[in-house]
Amino acid sequence: MDVAIDGGQTGLRLALASRGRVLEVTEVPGLAYAQGSPVDAVLERVECLLPDDADTVCLGLTTLLDSPEKLAARLLSVARRVLITGDVVISHAGAFSGGTGVVLAAGTGAIALGVCGSEVRQVDGWGFLYGDAGSGFWIGRRGLEAAWRGLDGRASRGALTSRAVEVFGEPGGLYLAPDAVARVAGFARQVFELAEHDGTARGIVEEAGWELARTVATAGHDFSSPVPVSWTGRLLRDTRLFAAFRTALAELLPSARIQPPEGDGLAGAARLAASAGLGSYAPLIQVMSR
Repeated sequence: MDVAIDGGQTGLRLALASRGRVLEVTEVPGLAYAQGSPVDAVLERVECLLPDDADTVCLGLTTLLDSPEKLAARLLSVARRVLITGDVVISHAGAFSGGTGVVLAAGTGAIALGVCGSEVRQVDGWGFLYGDAGSGFWIGRRGLEAAWRGLDGRASRGALTSRAVEVFGEPGGLYLAPDAVARVAGFARQVFELAEHDGTARGIVEEAGWELARTVATAGHDFSSPVPVSWTGRLLRDTRLFAAFRTALAELLPSARIQPPEGDGLAGAARLAASAGLGSYAPLIQVMSR
């Protein structure tokens, strides 16, 4: 029995798997940035869910680990082998069943991974402080920036200001909250809702689509044509954002061929756990065994 783990900022999903197939899924709270040790956060969520006799545990995580060795040592007490990688890697393995293409992982953060034979290119995923362009956090932050400009008089007070005050009250203490990143990213839902009638919100959503398209186009720019493109994460469920992304990508990377993912990140983690060889993903995965 293998264990597949897809650890994002919004939620962490763990699945028991056999021969590359997901059997049973459990979801627990995600991995917030301001939560102390990332390794301790992962262990706190998964240790009680692990079987005593796992073959391989494959973790695809959205956060950098402070001590991968500590995490692996704890997991190797119940597993023969541990694979640690980024969530975009398991997303790619799920979306293309290990084949060629560019996958966009867009949720609280945003990152793209392109794989074509031995060539691997990762774009963005630099975190909420200076990256993740077009992500849920990026959209939420842009929406709140416009809202607070309307609140203090630097811009006209509009729908975003009214909605932000309704959701958060006064803005002063939000940045001090331990879950500030998740709360700001959550405001993206309000931006999506208001975009149907509010021009400022609509402009933010459309710009986000272009930012995500630039990330994908960069990841697939030098690949042979056509370039399969897929996605994972909840962000592109918004039809307006997806339309903006599709339009921008057609202009920036005309060879792109957008297709639904064959499977999600958990499916990709299960596939990697069952693989004897990791192929093009090998440089991106830490492998530890007992």
